Amino acid sequence: MSRFFTFLASQSEKRPWPVVIVAGLLTVFMLGGMGLLKTEFSQEGMMPAKYESVKALKKVQDDFGGLFYENVLVTADDVTGFKVGGFLAGLSTEALEKKAGIKKGRITKIETYMDPLEKMTRMQGMRLPTGVMLSEAIRQFMATPYAQEQLLGKTVSNDRKATLVKLQINPKLNQKDQMNLAVDLEKYLDTELHAIGARGYFAGMASQQKDAQKFMARQTSLLFGIAVLYIMLVLYLTFRRVSDVFLLMFVIVMSIAWTVGFMGWVGIAYATMSVAIMPLMLGINIAYVIHILNRYYEEREEGGDIFFSATTAVKTVGVAVFLTAITTVFGFSSFLITDIPPMRDFGLVCMIGISISFLLAITLLPALVVLRDRRKKAERLEEHLEKMKKRRRESRYGTLVDSALGKAAGAAHRHPWVLAVCVLLLIGFGGFSVASVKTGADVRSWMPKDMPSTKAAALISKHFGAQDADVILVSGDVTNHKNLLAFLAAEERIADDSFNRKDRVGSFTREGNISIADVLANSNGGRFPDSQGAVNGALGELARQMDLTSMVSRDGRSALIMIRSAFPASQAETSEKVKILRRASGELAKKTGLEATPTGISVLVSDLMGNIVPTQLETSGLALLLCLLVLVLVFRSFLFGLVTMVVVVCGMAAEMSFLYIVGWPLDIMSVTVASLVIGAGVDFGIHITHRFREQRYDKCLPLEEALQTTVRHVGRALIAGAFTTAGVFAILGISTMEPLRHFG
Repeated sequence: MSRFFTFLASQSEKRPWPVVIVAGLLTVFMLGGMGLLKTEFSQEGMMPAKYESVKALKKVQDDFGGLFYENVLVTADDVTGFKVGGFLAGLSTEALEKKAGIKKGRITKIETYMDPLEKMTRMQGMRLPTGVMLSEAIRQFMATPYAQEQLLGKTVSNDRKATLVKLQINPKLNQKDQMNLAVDLEKYLDTELHAIGARGYFAGMASQQKDAQKFMARQTSLLFGIAVLYIMLVLYLTFRRVSDVFLLMFVIVMSIAWTVGFMGWVGIAYATMSVAIMPLMLGINIAYVIHILNRYYEEREEGGDIFFSATTAVKTVGVAVFLTAITTVFGFSSFLITDIPPMRDFGLVCMIGISISFLLAITLLPALVVLRDRRKKAERLEEHLEKMKKRRRESRYGTLVDSALGKAAGAAHRHPWVLAVCVLLLIGFGGFSVASVKTGADVRSWMPKDMPSTKAAALISKHFGAQDADVILVSGDVTNHKNLLAFLAAEERIADDSFNRKDRVGSFTREGNISIADVLANSNGGRFPDSQGAVNGALGELARQMDLTSMVSRDGRSALIMIRSAFPASQAETSEKVKILRRASGELAKKTGLEATPTGISVLVSDLMGNIVPTQLETSGLALLLCLLVLVLVFRSFLFGLVTMVVVVCGMAAEMSFLYIVGWPLDIMSVTVASLVIGAGVDFGIHITHRFREQRYDKCLPLEEALQTTVRHVGRALIAGAFTTAGVFAILGISTMEPLRHFG
């Protein structure tokens, strides 16, 4: 391995311009991939396709057009007046395609309170009146039993000042199309509603995607910018040379550009977890270039020339950096075994990013250093080196660091068993914490409460109750009289379940549960039809008055029981809600012989939460084994490999202990930290072990002196790397995205 790094280093130092030119050409290519980058922000996008809830959701999309809606709350002095009523009557998919420029097929259905009135008028061979006459027609319609039961309080507020318009979105649209749809819809509807004295508030999948894209772009830019400034400050304080700062930052930013470009070229979506990639790459990659440059200056101070020092830095520290890079790659490779798609993509991108960073650190960085320093006047370079020597000798910070590290190494040498007991206690408490920590996986917790779509959703809930919908997908003879009665019993069972605490936000209510059985009962004065013939007749009459395809499929072989409620405040409540739905579904299937499967936001989140702790154990366990194997092979010693891994195990135990003590959940982001600690944390152990073996066995120093020499040589670089990495992650702590803040 040393020979390989010697060859690689010598080629980079002898031919620096070809290295720089090739890197530049590859950068141009990778920048092209950044323009192809897609975004993904949905709960469904986080879910493995093999889950029953995901399969059921796919069937809901095929049979009913899905659960993706753009909800528009329209407010006015009187939404049942002829102005608003006339506008809603003319609102159709064809009108949106013609007037708003929305492509055909993006909106599959539009539901307003005017639909049944328009349908009834058309059946009578008449056309809707206009002006004041339309207001009177709407007033009379609102007085009918149908409107009183089906519309008031559900899509038209009791005070007539608000109404809900639901636009069903094609579930096959990608995120870019959804965002474009939201922009076009808002632009058109805002203008049209303003013209009639009304106002629209937009909530739903499309507007959420649009707001999330803007928010994530702002967060990424802000966090990345602050992280860059922080790193530049640390680098300057470490090397006290402006050109060093810009050289190192150039290499790091280039590696990040390659990583993001790779995502675009291979089609990996920029998802919620991706916000952490750039700061993450900054925090990890900086350690590589710091160690290379630090060893370069160490060799220069001892009298080596430019080429010798650059080559020596790569062939010595390069081995340790390679070990840190490969173990970090293995740490992230453990994510490839998980069945959670964004976590798998996150691991793959980090693996590629680390590999790119290592490659550029041992090729491009030495080439740039050689190009810079060989053009410098010898006296100026020597002057800079002399200043560095002086700072090392006289720096209060350096003296303090060396003293502290020396005392720590001495204490560890004198009291190893005390340290061992402390380590075992920490690991033991960490193991207890793994079993006790909470979990959470709701993707909506990523977004701030002041996003326009979030505020619009809250306003809609205020007028018409929660619009978050779970569903029970029922397949079979769903229009059978007996089976429809079982629908009603299942809805009652959900509301009356002993685990359904009705005094709690997010609980189930009977009013929030609706199916075709409820519509049949409401259309019959509150009484369910008493025979199959009556059911068939009522269904035929209802089909003439309203569109039933959102409740019963066109072939009549599947139906939905809609379960609307606010999303619960905790993962424990989410699990309780899903258990209620599954109990009711099981009872319904048992009584009728139908197939009943719950799906929707609560079910998806619950399934994902149930997979988080096993994912943590699987990924971190695999990462530990892979890293240990590499260390044992490279150090040719099981003992040295195992001892180096102790650093990582302590870090993992500290992470889980911290989560348990502060009460934060283990979510889609924090579940990655254990493998991250393995990948990034093992760097510190590797540099210590690698340098110790060099001092102890190559130079034959006594044990204590080898320890002292080791920490004196690599201690400052390790602390600079640690402060930089920790500082970058601390910057994530200012994010307004709660899971990302906890992750930092």
